[in-house]
Amino acid sequence: MSIFLISTIVVLSIIVLTIFLLQRPPLDPALEKGLQVSTFMVEDTTGQTQLEAKVWQLPPENETQPKGVILVSHGFSATAGTMRVYAAQLARAGYVVAAVTHDDLKGLRSGLVENDPMIARQRHLQLLLEQLYANDAQNTLRALPVGMLGYSLGGYTALTSTAFPAQLDKQAAFCETQPRGENILLCNPRFGQRIQAILSQESTASTPSLIPAFAIAVFAPAYTQLIDMTDQENAPPIFLANGQLDEYISPTDMESLAQSHRYIKTHKELEDAGHYVYLPSCPWPLSIFMENCKDPKPIERAPKQTALANDVIAFFDENLVTQ
Repeated sequence: MSIFLISTIVVLSIIVLTIFLLQRPPLDPALEKGLQVSTFMVEDTTGQTQLEAKVWQLPPENETQPKGVILVSHGFSATAGTMRVYAAQLARAGYVVAAVTHDDLKGLRSGLVENDPMIARQRHLQLLLEQLYANDAQNTLRALPVGMLGYSLGGYTALTSTAFPAQLDKQAAFCETQPRGENILLCNPRFGQRIQAILSQESTASTPSLIPAFAIAVFAPAYTQLIDMTDQENAPPIFLANGQLDEYISPTDMESLAQSHRYIKTHKELEDAGHYVYLPSCPWPLSIFMENCKDPKPIERAPKQTALANDVIAFFDENLVTQ
């Protein structure tokens, strides 16, 4: 067997292992202990696909009444399970937590504007909530207040699914003011092409109903420049978290956002943390070469995530349960 063939087999094996591990992030066996975790499918007839959803909650034999429903939106190209650290702790604190896998890459590969993550994700969350209610045999969830938790693109999704409309037409003018190579999330050519395609069909695209969320937690929310964040009477309270060393979401922008709006009740800056601190630590060999497995400085993610989850629980206890 030639060296070339052996090398090819090794490379392909690493690629297959990488894909497998990315689809199945590591799970602490104790994390979901004592919780009822269920999976169901959400049918998106507009996108002509089915999306996997997960629910975390205390088991039926627990006599504690649920405090509220928390809908979770993950980061780009991740899965419903990516945010299980926070979902499990929120469920243990008495919330019914639901997340849907947005299937961003499949949506983009379809070439259909209605499947673009910038507009499809809001539809996904509305469908998730509707299916959650439909699966509730006891019909108790409808009476509970709804909260949102979103990370990165999921932060954009949470905000634009509630009281803050997207303003995608701001993208071109904003990027004209940016130095070349800056704001790679907003100003790369492919993203610009997607935005123009969405805007060209905006009049024919159906707009999902807004989710009546009473409190929103966002971690390093992406694309806030393309959201109307104007103070308004019905704006829900917001918990904002960002890393001091975030490589993609400007800490300066996050600080400005927190200081500019009265509805941002809590702003947490995570020390020595980058954009991916909110995700589970990666196993070898992903930790060596995968971008979302690395941090600007070597840190332990778990303690930061535990502290952040406790802060989010306190935020929802104060701003959601009282509704």
